Amino acid sequence: MIQMPDFINQLNINREIIQTVVVIPSIILLRWLWLRFYFYRNPDMELEFKRRAMVVSRNLALLVGLIALTAVWATQIQHFALSMVALAAATVLATKELIMCLLGSMMRMITNQYSIGDYVEIANIRGRVVDINMFNTLVIQTGTSSQLTDLSGKTVSFPNSLLLNAPLSRDNVMGNYVVHTFEIPVPIRLDSDTIVPRLEWVLRDYCARYVLDIAQYFEEVKTQKMFVTPTAEPTITRMPRDTSMYCLVVRFASPLNKRLAIQQAILDEFIRIQYLLMSNDDNQ
Repeated sequence: MIQMPDFINQLNINREIIQTVVVIPSIILLRWLWLRFYFYRNPDMELEFKRRAMVVSRNLALLVGLIALTAVWATQIQHFALSMVALAAATVLATKELIMCLLGSMMRMITNQYSIGDYVEIANIRGRVVDINMFNTLVIQTGTSSQLTDLSGKTVSFPNSLLLNAPLSRDNVMGNYVVHTFEIPVPIRLDSDTIVPRLEWVLRDYCARYVLDIAQYFEEVKTQKMFVTPTAEPTITRMPRDTSMYCLVVRFASPLNKRLAIQQAILDEFIRIQYLLMSNDDNQ
């Protein structure tokens, strides 16, 4: 009677190929079963968390698959590497960008720089993260200006290698709250003593309902994570720019989904004040 190992040898089937054929479908099946079980246990989960679970499980499955295949083909890889040292060196040079992308992805996972749903800006790319893999990050762009946070509907991806050599800013480092800052350029002939008090009144009116909760949350973050947290009180600072303009720097803390509405309210009030002041100047 022919034993199974002898039968396999007679078919001249490589053991590594059989293991590969078993490993890959197994990982895919386990990921699918885990997602089904996870979504079944959490039927009311928000779309953002479902998306995050899918991305994390996909990246984890890919990582496990790479480790498993490396273990399966370790002997063959070792023989190939010993016999093809020059080719391996050339391959490393040719795949330098891919290696840097993998290193950037590893650094992101280790340092937890950002995750799905975060607002980030890097190398003039600004948007909300919707997908992350081992080589690049996909974001939905926000407006063309850093003062705009509405999603434009356009997506752009950047290689994870950028994380190694470009500074990255993240808006919602404080979780569901954000400290938002924007500038308003003002003609030098408009009196800031007339403009600032009215803008401060609107700003404090919008932020009053959030200040105490945000201040308490910032104190908890300071205690738990030992972060140096900013103040939750809204402020407007006057800054000189040149002989024809000065700017008002508006800074406030708010829930992440309210910052654009508060910013727009301040800008609307400023436009009204500016119109009245300029109209009075023209009438004089």
